[in-house]
Amino acid sequence: MRATTGQLRRCHELDVLRFLAAAAVVAFHWMFRSTTGSTPLATTGFEGHAALFRYGYLGVDVFFVISGFVILRSAWGRTAGTFLLNRAGRLYPAFWVACTVTALAVTLLPGDRLSVSFGQWAANLTMGSEAFGVTYVDGVYWTLLVELAFYGLVAVGTVVGLTVNRVLAGAGLWLGISLVHSFWSMSDGWARLFVPEWTPYFTAGVGFALLAKEGPGASLSRRQRWVALGITLASCGWALVRGVSFANALTRKYGLPFSGWVVCAVLLTTFVAFALLVGGVRVPGAARIAFLGALTYPLYLLHENIGYTLLTIGNVRLGLNRWFVLVFVGLVVVGLAWALNRYVEEPGSRRMSRALKERSRQHTRSAPRTVDTEARALAAYSGLTPVGRAL
Repeated sequence: MRATTGQLRRCHELDVLRFLAAAAVVAFHWMFRSTTGSTPLATTGFEGHAALFRYGYLGVDVFFVISGFVILRSAWGRTAGTFLLNRAGRLYPAFWVACTVTALAVTLLPGDRLSVSFGQWAANLTMGSEAFGVTYVDGVYWTLLVELAFYGLVAVGTVVGLTVNRVLAGAGLWLGISLVHSFWSMSDGWARLFVPEWTPYFTAGVGFALLAKEGPGASLSRRQRWVALGITLASCGWALVRGVSFANALTRKYGLPFSGWVVCAVLLTTFVAFALLVGGVRVPGAARIAFLGALTYPLYLLHENIGYTLLTIGNVRLGLNRWFVLVFVGLVVVGLAWALNRYVEEPGSRRMSRALKERSRQHTRSAPRTVDTEARALAAYSGLTPVGRAL
């Protein structure tokens, strides 16, 4: 069973959810992570309120669910080459610029808490410096390697040919690997490939994508729908278990309690939101603020270490009012994110669209039965990628 992606509606609700998740991550880093732990990364003036923002890290979990939902739908009907070209074209140019801006900022601006060497910057441009034992230029980059692992698995699926039955089998197998890993840990190399700690979030998103009223699963048989529902529920349940386990690890790391009940409440709210979305529920006014989703990926890439540096300069070196510093730094980072989106992402997206249309025309000339599904899919999903436009 194959499905076309040419008639998919852009989900403005996902843009809004993505931006809220990014805002939560920013709050976690600036207000909690910056001052908590054995080595403070910044001086914010809000150290006494840090614990209030400790659950903002769950925005990353939400990103991964969104990624599973969106990437399956955007990969449907595409070749592996087209899919990987599209992902690389959307992720890397913005990442290269953001990585360079961050490295220059923490190196040239006054401060002694963060620094970047040339070799570190060069290794980070691969987006997988962790695999080479090189520290990230910005701590948030670890999620991009997880995303790349997911894209690699999806690319394998496009080589085999994405059908409902194959996606169900692949999602079930991947979820099973994650479960087995919790009892018998795989090696670091295999763990980088299958990212078992984060698998249930992606498979939950894939399950929701199959259950949606439009998209790959629009014509599911009764049996397939029950299997998709089972995989989705199993993924959500395993995600709750993994989420509580991760919260316990953070409790040990920071010496502050991270409630499993709060984690479950946030994740369950996310899953309910997706269930409503795939059921056809629409949020009034979402389309009016959906433009914020375009800022999510650059904001995510730029906010952490640049934010730490600017917050410390404003509070320590200049001695300004903490609220003024927080707002000012927020505006600076949002402005940088807008510029990155406006002058790097959008032009790159247009070039990618033209390249895929030309590729589609070549396919059409060589095989008349293949209508330009890929180009239509690109138009339908322009801007819908994980972690902003990434994530």
